Amino acid sequence: MQTLQETINYEYPKPENFDEKNSEFDIFKNVPIEICPAAKINFLKNVRISTNSVIFNYFKIFKESCISDNYEKYRRGFRFFFKFIFPKFNFSKKRFLLITDEWTSNYYHWHIFALRKLLILKKENLIANSLLFLPKKYQCYKFVLPSLKKFGIKKNQIVFLRRKSNIKVAELAFVTASQHYPDAFQEIRKASLQNQKSTLDFGEKIYISRQEQVLRFVENEEEVVDLLSRYGFKKIITEHFSYDEQIAICSKIKYLVSPHGAGLTNLLFMSEGASVLEMATAPDQIKPITDYYKLAAMLGIKYFYQECKMGEKSLVKDFHQGSLMVDLKKLEKNLKQMLNA
Repeated sequence: MQTLQETINYEYPKPENFDEKNSEFDIFKNVPIEICPAAKINFLKNVRISTNSVIFNYFKIFKESCISDNYEKYRRGFRFFFKFIFPKFNFSKKRFLLITDEWTSNYYHWHIFALRKLLILKKENLIANSLLFLPKKYQCYKFVLPSLKKFGIKKNQIVFLRRKSNIKVAELAFVTASQHYPDAFQEIRKASLQNQKSTLDFGEKIYISRQEQVLRFVENEEEVVDLLSRYGFKKIITEHFSYDEQIAICSKIKYLVSPHGAGLTNLLFMSEGASVLEMATAPDQIKPITDYYKLAAMLGIKYFYQECKMGEKSLVKDFHQGSLMVDLKKLEKNLKQMLNA
């Protein structure tokens, strides 16, 4: 095991529009100082990797490769092994890199977890002469191969594994790291902006729409877009653009407005000192979703927050998944404050 960087303690600033007397900001009142442990590279010999990125050897599962409570679930009984043990492929003389887990197939977790791990491996010169393991489904995600290319991964270095399979490797290097680490996000931003091919430019003020999504879309979006357009904002749907085009658009943004969702991950490509307004339904006070608030803070981006009512068309009556009804008066107030900050 190789320990890198240093463990740091990070204190998050309050949102730019924080109001001590407004209960909507309660989730930001006592955000604890975050302990960001030093990243570690683990080296294992003669192990197997299942299609869902779990490391195992015979009937031993390596806990560090599992997410949440799945480790205990996999240890109970033999369902995991029956599912992933056959068929198998052997690469007995190859060193593999593992950067994925059971969450990294989505846009946010890919950038925050997978690319950060890849960055650490790259800094330790472990990319050359190594193969990268990926589940086969990652071939379908249009952001995966372009982002890997920016970090120096060639297509012939990637081994895609089909469903319900496992692969045996002679040597495996994988990273254990905290979710948040300021320097890492700055370096991911720098790497992503290199060799930019697209020059697409929608201006400095952007609204990211989720109108084509079934979750977390804005129900009164027509009125929201009308208000935003009066302040010079342009609406985009990120799914309509390639990965490089999204980077090009977002690298030029000074002001971003968006409902909570994967599109806010593009904060990574915005410049330090830019501003973002996140709109979300009332959170679960026990486990609030503050991922983009924390990401913005570590990137030096000014963060504004607006709590919204859950829409009547919500397919899922859940604070994290429900649709939004945006209060236009409140939105205009937050816009003015953001544009004058």
